Amino acid sequence: MSSRFLSLAFAALLSIATAAPAATVVIWPVDPVLSGTQQATALWLENKGDTPVTLQVRSLAWTQAGGEDVTIDQDEVVASPPIAKVGPGQRQMVRIIRRQPAAAPQERSYRLLIDELPPPPGTPSGDAASAHLSVKMRYAIPLFVQPAPGAPAPRLTARLVVRDTERMLEVSNQGTGRARLTDLRVAAAKSDGRAPGGLIGYVLPGATMAWPVPPGDIANGVTVAVNGVDQTLLPTS
Repeated sequence: MSSRFLSLAFAALLSIATAAPAATVVIWPVDPVLSGTQQATALWLENKGDTPVTLQVRSLAWTQAGGEDVTIDQDEVVASPPIAKVGPGQRQMVRIIRRQPAAAPQERSYRLLIDELPPPPGTPSGDAASAHLSVKMRYAIPLFVQPAPGAPAPRLTARLVVRDTERMLEVSNQGTGRARLTDLRVAAAKSDGRAPGGLIGYVLPGATMAWPVPPGDIANGVTVAVNGVDQTLLPTS
């Protein structure tokens, strides 16, 4: 399956007796972007399970402050329809609509929250759920709105800090676009220090975030894939 597709199993986390039936939902793309003068993009929800599922799609503004992710309510970007009932084997398109022109020159960041809504009382699945202690599942997808015109890009600097005796790589982004960081490892040729592969995190424009440094000598810096392209950072102390 392509990395742009994500299969989610919506199931009860806790139950009193046996687990409730699960619906499997596929969501794509997992990295939507509104670029230039584009006013809307499509988000697809597909139900691979054997029971209907009702999903709510919301959008929150996403910033970073004090090394933490912050999300707040907003009305600049909206989902239409905001609630979709998807039958077994069916798919539903949700339009993600930008209500305001892009503000140059910096990229804006949002989080799309997709929540499974519980079935209404009186339905077979609703009655079954009443006999179980279930937890609603949620998935968050990043959404980026780019300025028009322009091609936003990150510009990173790094600093080595120690927090609670742990070495941390503090990365600041002075660019106009996000930095998606993956596969952090020590750049020194004689070291095999490497953090777990996959996504490390994001650094949004104007923000600073920090992660543990892999074991090894970082005299030659650390290498990390920034938006899919390897970049070596030379941390200052």
